[in-house]
Amino acid sequence: MNLGKNFKMRKALFFFSSIFTAFALWHILSTYLFNPFLIPPPLVVFQTAWPMILSGEIFHHIGISLVRVCVGFISGCFIAILLGVVLGRINFIYELFDPIIEFMRYLSPTAMIPIAIIWFGIGEFSKYFLIFWGTFFIVLVNTIAGVMRAPLVRQRAAVCLGATQLQIFRYIIIPSATPYIVTGMRIAMASAFMSIIPAEILAADSGIGFLLQNSSMLLQTNRIFVALLTISLIGFAFDRLFRMIVDRLLARYMSTLLST
Repeated sequence: MNLGKNFKMRKALFFFSSIFTAFALWHILSTYLFNPFLIPPPLVVFQTAWPMILSGEIFHHIGISLVRVCVGFISGCFIAILLGVVLGRINFIYELFDPIIEFMRYLSPTAMIPIAIIWFGIGEFSKYFLIFWGTFFIVLVNTIAGVMRAPLVRQRAAVCLGATQLQIFRYIIIPSATPYIVTGMRIAMASAFMSIIPAEILAADSGIGFLLQNSSMLLQTNRIFVALLTISLIGFAFDRLFRMIVDRLLARYMSTLLST
């Protein structure tokens, strides 16, 4: 118990020390090395953010952006996992579509903005599409890799023991691919948050990207840093939440497999 408490305290100490160091460096750079107008000190940014918090302005932008991120991210992950499992298991389909995937996955969401506007206009669907695009290929490639790297020895052993293809898929393929899928989803989450900024900068009247663009046009660098800090904090919080949920779900999933 003491070892567990000491580990948690040590982890928390390093976490807060890291945050403190980052803000201290930020303060030093903005105060002594650079123009405070170009890089506002942390205190100025917090003073700017506080009225935005009290008025609810920042929460309005956060809520709009989170809805867009969630829709694009969840739909991108869902379709990518389904398609990735098929491509990873059926070799001739993989060989047929792999060149297309490799060709298209280098197109960034920013590069797809003109196409999104032509296809979907400037409404919500264009923003969902851009976030979907930033999510889909990352999860797809990781899912395919996870499925294809399932140990062949285990699969052959299961066949020798009379296992069906469904049982092999459930007890060997999926557990082997899950770490790859989870890693892909975590990386794709960061891509989804990065994709929302260009999506909202282009044509939106709300959201963190809109706040960033509007503040930039008015040369309000303090509000720009509020937007940047906000998107970073939200992304960090969602990453921690995702890791916590995944750890618990994987623990339950593995315990269920072992008990069956």
